[in-house]
Amino acid sequence: MESIQQLGIAFIQQLQTLSPALDPVMEFFSFLGTFYFIMFFVPLVYWLVDRRTGLNLLFLLLITDTFTNYFKQLFHQPRPYWLGEVQGLASEASYAFPSAHASNTMALFGYLMYRIRKGWAWALGSIVIFLIGLSRMYLGVHFPSDVLAGWILGLIVLLLFIRLEKPVTTWWSKRSDAAQVGMGFLLSLVLILAGFLVLALISEITDPQEWASYATEARTSEGYINYGGLLFGAICGIVSVRRWAAFKVEGAWWVKLLRFLVGVIGVVVLYFGLDIAFALIAEDASFLGMLLRYLRYAITVYWVVFLAPWVFLKLKLTQPE
Repeated sequence: MESIQQLGIAFIQQLQTLSPALDPVMEFFSFLGTFYFIMFFVPLVYWLVDRRTGLNLLFLLLITDTFTNYFKQLFHQPRPYWLGEVQGLASEASYAFPSAHASNTMALFGYLMYRIRKGWAWALGSIVIFLIGLSRMYLGVHFPSDVLAGWILGLIVLLLFIRLEKPVTTWWSKRSDAAQVGMGFLLSLVLILAGFLVLALISEITDPQEWASYATEARTSEGYINYGGLLFGAICGIVSVRRWAAFKVEGAWWVKLLRFLVGVIGVVVLYFGLDIAFALIAEDASFLGMLLRYLRYAITVYWVVFLAPWVFLKLKLTQPE
């Protein structure tokens, strides 16, 4: 592993000879792989372009990011700049291997390429995926091996998702609404408990002193709580939107713009507002804090999937399906 890291450091050092000239460009491409970009991009697809594609992206990214986090903690590898031989042009407090930016963008843009099936989409998507991975190395937060592993993981999840989407959806649709909600809750608990198991497995292994001070958020359970809440909220939202707010994505450009603005305002108010409100009630590390975190993410995605479309229908910003 050390020899691979040394080769990676040498490669990153060469990339960083282009700093600061390319810093803004690389920071932009790095942003395309962040949670905040995805938080607004996936609802945009769901509300304005294609409901099925939007929901599939939501679940695909949820699965990809969850498994990426499992592997990050199981391998518990440092980021390049933690070792002091390259510049840290961005800061991260979680483990490096595999790269979540690489896995998530491979899944996101890979699925879009699969759905669009046009030459320009394959070309553009491939370039964006490559540049996002390159940006993470340039910024000093990932070794080439982290990015490569992220791409491979994202591709595996993507291919399995495409292969299993139809049979799983067919089986799932035959279950009652109550059963879907119940199974969704149980699956969210399994996801969270698997995360705690991963943390237990590495609990006796300490990080090397030379970089342990950087890994301040590397062994947190917060990500698993987030994923569990997102999964449960999304499944509840799907059940609700099917019964009470099935909507059409078509509409004039200005109607779509208004629809998006109304939806985004709701996302921002709930995501950030509940964070502030719940912080006044309990600390994140407490059991109540974890429960409130779960609810915060569940409520936010429930707004995206169901409540926002329901509001769109009431405001005549869309038509019922």
